[in-house]
Amino acid sequence: MRISLLGLVRVGYVLGAALLMTTVLPRLGVPGRLVPDLVLIGVVSSAVLRGPVHGALLGLAAGWVLEIVPPVGAPLGLAALTLMLAGAAAGSLRRTSSRSFVRPLAALALAAVVVLGGRAGSAVVAEGSVDLAGILATLTATLAAGLLLLPVLVAVDRALVRRRLG
Repeated sequence: MRISLLGLVRVGYVLGAALLMTTVLPRLGVPGRLVPDLVLIGVVSSAVLRGPVHGALLGLAAGWVLEIVPPVGAPLGLAALTLMLAGAAAGSLRRTSSRSFVRPLAALALAAVVVLGGRAGSAVVAEGSVDLAGILATLTATLAAGLLLLPVLVAVDRALVRRRLG
């Protein structure tokens, strides 16, 4: 197993995004329903270029990172499971010859629906109800952040692979 610069960039992004989502943005007063899922954006950016297996593995690892960063609010294993499924779903939209900007955004929308569906199912089981307005606000915030971050992350990924650093 070799460590690449791209792998280190992905690890740094996932750790930074997890800390930003769970500690920094809530302290700045951003309501929980408006915090975008930045970790999911990183998983999708990699999965859409590498495929479903890579996306599932990265999603699983990113979910474990989210579960160890306080505060933990979901049942143990739910974040890892939903991010794994979301990574696999996003990776299923991979096309090796495509340079389309729409494909990563479609993959993000699909993956966000998978993750938020898992969270909604968990809320129904745990509390008996679900906050649909909160889920739609989170989905909108994630898609808006993805619109800005996904092109940058995909370009960095492609550039590092092109220079044989990934």
